Amino acid sequence: MRLTTATLVAIALGSAAGGSVPGGTHVNLALAINGVALAQDDESADRAIDRAFRAVLEREPSPTERRRYRLLMRENEWGEADVRRDLSERPDYQRFSKGRGVEPEAVIRKAYQDILGRDPDSEGMRTYRSKMIDEGWSEREVREALRRSDEHASSEHRYASADRIIRRAYQDILGREPDPEGQQTFRRHIVEDGFDEHDVREALRRSPEKRQRSDAEAADMVRRAYRAVLNREPDPTGLRDYKARVLRDHWSEQQIADDLRQSDEYRRKRR
Repeated sequence: MRLTTATLVAIALGSAAGGSVPGGTHVNLALAINGVALAQDDESADRAIDRAFRAVLEREPSPTERRRYRLLMRENEWGEADVRRDLSERPDYQRFSKGRGVEPEAVIRKAYQDILGRDPDSEGMRTYRSKMIDEGWSEREVREALRRSDEHASSEHRYASADRIIRRAYQDILGREPDPEGQQTFRRHIVEDGFDEHDVREALRRSPEKRQRSDAEAADMVRRAYRAVLNREPDPTGLRDYKARVLRDHWSEQQIADDLRQSDEYRRKRR
């Protein structure tokens, strides 16, 4: 059985502190074996990540990108196909083209505000606009270049940049300020593991808090539609079925109302 990272760290710390560990020799052997397994897993993941980048983006991943996808593969049990899908679907990885309706100035300005906490100077705007229009740079490449700049090199700038991204994601997705634990966790992932705003937002969308809120929001949509169309509260079956439509099939409140207007109850009320 593969030991978790937390377990390995706890054992290592206990041994370093002089604590006794049952079956010490076997634990040391387990640590060695699992260390090799982790290294092999990382090597295998790196090869898959490299293949995905070459196939989808026709380039090699940066060290930050490789580290980020390695973590996503480990934590989410992703395979190479998942990495390829993520690269294909993310708009910030798509190369710039005039037909996509992307405004280079808006992309550059938002990147500067997120990464450096300021608007772009005229030279920076001119340089990165040329990179996007003439060389097809993606939003991701603009952001990576800003993260490699001397201005962003200090830990103060890196943490401030991470905090701006985290705060906006929490406000947009959960409608609140980040709690201290969430702030610390996402800050570490952004600064150390190469996470970006997309990753923070996706994690918040999958959180229990968001799922509970989504359930409540779906119920409110159903109740409003019932009151507007049938002038009553939904019965338990209707509430359950229409909530499922909202959560599973992404129905809007208007679609619920339109469907209720097709019901026998609504027709009887119209007579």
